[in-house]
Amino acid sequence: MGRLGWQLAELLYPAGVARALEHAWFRPPHGNGPDGAGRELLDRARADWALVTGQGASRRVRVYRWGNTGPTVLLAHGWGGHAAQWQPLVAPLLAAGMRVVAFDALSHGGSDAGARGAGQTSVVEMSHSLLATAWHAGPIHAVIAHSLGSAALALAVREGLHLQAAVMIGPPADMHTAASALAWRLGIGPGVLARMQRNSERWLGMPWSAFNVPAIGRARPVPPTLVIHDRQDKEVGWESGAAIAGAWPGAQLMATDGLGHRRVLHDAQVIARAVSFIHGAANAPGLAEATRRMQAQADA
Repeated sequence: MGRLGWQLAELLYPAGVARALEHAWFRPPHGNGPDGAGRELLDRARADWALVTGQGASRRVRVYRWGNTGPTVLLAHGWGGHAAQWQPLVAPLLAAGMRVVAFDALSHGGSDAGARGAGQTSVVEMSHSLLATAWHAGPIHAVIAHSLGSAALALAVREGLHLQAAVMIGPPADMHTAASALAWRLGIGPGVLARMQRNSERWLGMPWSAFNVPAIGRARPVPPTLVIHDRQDKEVGWESGAAIAGAWPGAQLMATDGLGHRRVLHDAQVIARAVSFIHGAANAPGLAEATRRMQAQADA
């Protein structure tokens, strides 16, 4: 449906347009699966399952692990992503002495469908997937997240996930702002958007204001964080990353140019900076010994 079609439908049937917008907003894209290098990466992993409980039957999250020693780094993909997209980053992290864990969020990749079926999910379920993986494969030293995975990470931190470091790549700052941008592109007015927001809050179990990532950094302790965002990112504006870096105490901002929203994951300088940031946190005074104690307790 084009912009004019959405506008006409809004005039005739605003409740139906609100439901259609809700369905479109919470439908993850199902693009291409892992490429050859990504599939090879997953084939080399130790694969098992983490469980997400609540909202009915338990649901399985596919978990992949590489490496046997060192602090554990958890990789969280974005909306419509999958664990194999981290192929450029796994080897550098292993070379830096880290264990690496990645997962497919519910309704993504090889994981089970979420509570509303394979065609609908949310950042809340992505955060539950992250927390389930962290509990299953922990203790977790750091998380590197891309796009909406960064918002899922922020929700997990608000829920009590303790980390020594975090890296957010192309993170969205606020769900309402992003949804408003979609509504504007479609020609949908604020009244229908507000109706869609109220409808979704009933099953999300929380208000949309809870998804404001900068506000989380102002409200509770957050880990040392590196935010990486490209100035030409057309999917998530660079201003979002800058807002998060400005609000999270002590956060650092790395701005890139010309890498967009996805190619940034393959850039050698981005990878080096992310690994260096995580490695530096792992080798902070006293932290290495604390990490070893945590791992010994987990293995006992």
